Amino acid sequence: MGIQLEGMQDLLYKLERMGAEAEQAKKDALLAGAEIIQQTASEKAPKRTGALAENIVISDITEDGTVDIGPDRDRFYGFFLEFGTSKMAARPFLQPAFEENKEQVQEKMADVIRRELGL
Repeated sequence: MGIQLEGMQDLLYKLERMGAEAEQAKKDALLAGAEIIQQTASEKAPKRTGALAENIVISDITEDGTVDIGPDRDRFYGFFLEFGTSKMAARPFLQPAFEENKEQVQEKMADVIRRELGL
């Protein structure tokens, strides 16, 4: 004598689908938050030529759910400006962009997740 559960396949499918939707919502939320920081970092970047400010990029999301925001490879000198060198004081623009916007970023990310998952 066995037990038969009606609708279990449908439930498992819905749970699996929700996992995929949640993963996409997480990625979309991370990118939405990163865009806020990217915009502020571009506004705060030193503007001698404007090339650095125009080339603050968002990298792909990693497996552990992080996003890198910073100068593209051709603007590596942006890291020297951010952290300074032995001969030059730091002129940070990335860290202040993050600090000024962390609450707004969290709100934006929560909004995206709620919207995409219908919560």
